[in-house]
Amino acid sequence: MKEYDYTPSDLSKLLNVSTNTIRRYDEKGYFNARRKEENGYRTFGHADLEKLMYISKYRKVGFSHKDISQMLQQELWQTEEDIEAYKRNLDAQIAQLQAYSHMLKDDIRMMQRARQYETQMIEQDCSPMHYVLYQEKGKLCLDGEQGAVLRRFVDSCPEFKYIYLFAREDVLSGRLIWSEGVVANQLFTAKYDVEITPLVQSYERRPCVMQFVRIPLRFMDETQISQEQLRGILYDNILTYMQGKGYELVGDVIGIKVGYSCEEGKEWQYLLLSFPSEKR
Repeated sequence: MKEYDYTPSDLSKLLNVSTNTIRRYDEKGYFNARRKEENGYRTFGHADLEKLMYISKYRKVGFSHKDISQMLQQELWQTEEDIEAYKRNLDAQIAQLQAYSHMLKDDIRMMQRARQYETQMIEQDCSPMHYVLYQEKGKLCLDGEQGAVLRRFVDSCPEFKYIYLFAREDVLSGRLIWSEGVVANQLFTAKYDVEITPLVQSYERRPCVMQFVRIPLRFMDETQISQEQLRGILYDNILTYMQGKGYELVGDVIGIKVGYSCEEGKEWQYLLLSFPSEKR
């Protein structure tokens, strides 16, 4: 049976690639193209078609031309090892992308809830969390072991959020003092095998009064908001609600940063405040 001659146009149609792609692959030495005597046009045999199918398949999943050229010139067991190594790397990338997707899904859900509940009070248990501070009551703590723990926490757990932490005694006395850090649900710190050292603190599950609030991004600037207004948003509104319900504050307040916006010609940030509460 005589081998069928394929033109570049035939290969282009069969595998949905451009004729320029076929020309480039030919120039890389992948094929054994022949020239027709009557017009000098290139033609390709069945082996060239098979090779083009192979190249196209592995190019689609990200193999470089260098990788493919090597695979075409080595023993099968070596190609198997190359593909296994590539697959391990690809699986790790997929896991990372899945984590990012879940993080974005959670961010979307939080933003939707912030719009849905606006200034309503929510009574429910908070999630158990782990957190690491990078600023504690005005003092940066990025050096030494604290900084190393923070970086390991962020690097190992893609599903983290930023927080403000308000100590119970400061909230009850009305002092606008806070710490800042990163936090993740304990389900995620377990999932990603985050190293839990004494510098990684726990925020346990407990009944809370919660509220989504909006404050200026530059809330320390009194031209943006007065200290009295800020105290009312962050502390007084929820404490007044708790007092009316017969609750007392029994732990530190955590404010999870939900998102940022530009509204009314000003930059804002949205927080979910959680006040641990118990009946008196």
